[in-house]
Amino acid sequence: MKRKKVLAVLLASAMVFSMAACGNDAPADSSAPSDQSSGETPPAESTSDETSSEAPSESNAGDVTFENKVIMGNTTDLTGDFRFPGWGTSSVGASDQDIGRLTIGYGTQEVAEDGNLVWNETSVKSHTETENEDGTATYTVEINEGLTFSDGTPITAKNYLASTLSFASPVSMEAGRPGTSGMAFVGYEEFNAYTGEEAEGSSKEFTGIRLLNDYTYSITVSSDYYPYYFAYTYAGFDPAPLGLVLGDDVDILDDGNGVYLSENFYEKNGDSYVKAKEIEANRYDLTKYPFSGAYVVSDWDASTKQATMTLNPAFKGNYEGQTPSIETIVYVKLTQETQLEELTTGGTDILAGVTGGKDTTAALAVVDGENFVETHYQRAGYGKIEFECDFGPTMFQEVRQAVAYLLNRTEFCQTFTGGYGVVVDGPYSPDLGPWKAVQDEIELIDYSFSPETAKKVLEDGGWIYNSKGEEFVEGAEGVDAVRYKKLTADEANVLDGINKTYASVSNTDGITYATVEINGEYYMPLAINWFGSSPNEVTDLLSTTLANSSDLAAAGMVIRSTTGDFDKLLGEIYREPTYGYSGVPTYGMFNLATGFSALLNLDTSYQWSHDPKWFTNSSNKLYDAYDLDFPYDLTAEKLSYEEAVEASGDKLGMDYLSMAMVYNATTEDEFNQWYMGYVERWNELMPDIPLYSNYYYDVYNAKIENFHTSPFRGPAAALLYSNVKGY
Repeated sequence: MKRKKVLAVLLASAMVFSMAACGNDAPADSSAPSDQSSGETPPAESTSDETSSEAPSESNAGDVTFENKVIMGNTTDLTGDFRFPGWGTSSVGASDQDIGRLTIGYGTQEVAEDGNLVWNETSVKSHTETENEDGTATYTVEINEGLTFSDGTPITAKNYLASTLSFASPVSMEAGRPGTSGMAFVGYEEFNAYTGEEAEGSSKEFTGIRLLNDYTYSITVSSDYYPYYFAYTYAGFDPAPLGLVLGDDVDILDDGNGVYLSENFYEKNGDSYVKAKEIEANRYDLTKYPFSGAYVVSDWDASTKQATMTLNPAFKGNYEGQTPSIETIVYVKLTQETQLEELTTGGTDILAGVTGGKDTTAALAVVDGENFVETHYQRAGYGKIEFECDFGPTMFQEVRQAVAYLLNRTEFCQTFTGGYGVVVDGPYSPDLGPWKAVQDEIELIDYSFSPETAKKVLEDGGWIYNSKGEEFVEGAEGVDAVRYKKLTADEANVLDGINKTYASVSNTDGITYATVEINGEYYMPLAINWFGSSPNEVTDLLSTTLANSSDLAAAGMVIRSTTGDFDKLLGEIYREPTYGYSGVPTYGMFNLATGFSALLNLDTSYQWSHDPKWFTNSSNKLYDAYDLDFPYDLTAEKLSYEEAVEASGDKLGMDYLSMAMVYNATTEDEFNQWYMGYVERWNELMPDIPLYSNYYYDVYNAKIENFHTSPFRGPAAALLYSNVKGY
């Protein structure tokens, strides 16, 4: 039961469209947790070669007047994939997400400005939770009457269930969806197996979903997924026109045993489902079916990558009842190189997410309070070095720690951000409640720059040999310039013995560091293969401050650099052949970024499991030894944090901590306590090295009033609260 992936599906709209617009911080991988990005390009820095029609003009009275329109954009391309950006994967373009935020609305739950997922009272009349004797839980949601799509079509409970039913079926799987929607609900497996004909182990009825009346539905969560700290989020749905996700003339029915779809949904032409092609085509439909959000797409030009959105007069508001006043939003393709000129000449009205020293300084220079103004916040996330922890030198904790000690992160952060950023020491955002609750109590290792400490942790970890199995001598040359570690049998045999043949790549100096066999024992070199995306300022800066530093060489370590595009980087991290992975793990170090779009992102359950079936949930592939001695059992008694610490001998592993945080905790205080333990263990094991948490500056035309962005409310969402002067 891949619970984490379930949430990614159930909350696709609530999480993706309501989170802060993060541009290149947006997820960019098909199987990754939704937190990976290149991280080195500012998230929504804006430029455009479009001619603006928004230049102020003088009225007869001499007052400056503006057209009630805003131009905004992003450095990523619009693709037209606005209905379901990413189509059920986490490979989602930031620009497409922005369009989704503006055109998809009335979700039963939305992300609030503090990062919490809250019930949307504009769309939800009532909601209840019932714990059942069999260990399941039922959530009943009553929708407010009177909601409509942009064409006036009433929104009913059927519209909230349509996407889940479609995307849990083999029909939508043929259309390219993963088929995992509703995976946490009772009856999913049988419904997912139904092909239109009754067979053993299948059912046309989804027993865990009920259509109780025109405006009320319920979902029953399987005991495999309950109790769960964020369990209420299972009831989060967005409405969709039935034809958009089911195909025309398909109906949702319920005879008392669960919802099901009319027979025509499963109609076949040969071996293919007729509706599959229709559903796949509807993914890019922008005219046939209406919208539920604050805006509708009134024009889309695929050649210029420009979308125009106009107000949806039927929209009654978001979770706070907020409705927009800006009549037209034009979304354009932006480029970083000319962004400032575009802002000052009217090619765009918003430079969103400006970051980095030079760019920020230049952008702030035009802020005068009269023509241009700014707002800023600390990013809910950070740029990082990420390690692969299941092979090579980086599988060892002491190596990861040593790299942290060998990089002056304070200096790196100041250089890269130009002073507009800070260093963090773990997986947290200072704006999320759990971190605020524990920040004064938590005890974290201080990884301040210290080459001597790096040498000590390496020596303590057994990196004390040269290539001949003799004592390592600092300053030696050739293959003996680096330290070697004698591997245990288990360490040598990981991944079918890959460590026995481990070798450095990109050997531009003619020296190849490779594992050597001496008297039947294997010695691994401290040579890390690093893949960095390019062109990329962070890659360049890491090359000079870390990979080619004299301190690194003196410590007996070498980092060999390979560069390529970001898709290739993701392919290596997730070992995905379609992204260019060769089939052989090669790189142990990468640089990219991560983010927290909501409180729910703190759930990392199943990402640290030793069970191979959860492999794709972890980008680090770190298997904590503590979890072998004290494993987490989802079916066992739920221990408190204190009880678990005592039972484990104060050795709780990453899997146990991440699982207990959401499956053992029942109160906010309990969650925070588990979270503190998790961050402390993470900080000790260092699967990543946080490099910088930068400040984002949104610089915009002063004609836009009440424009306020935050870590969890990006520019697109902020426009809902904004207005153009005079309107």
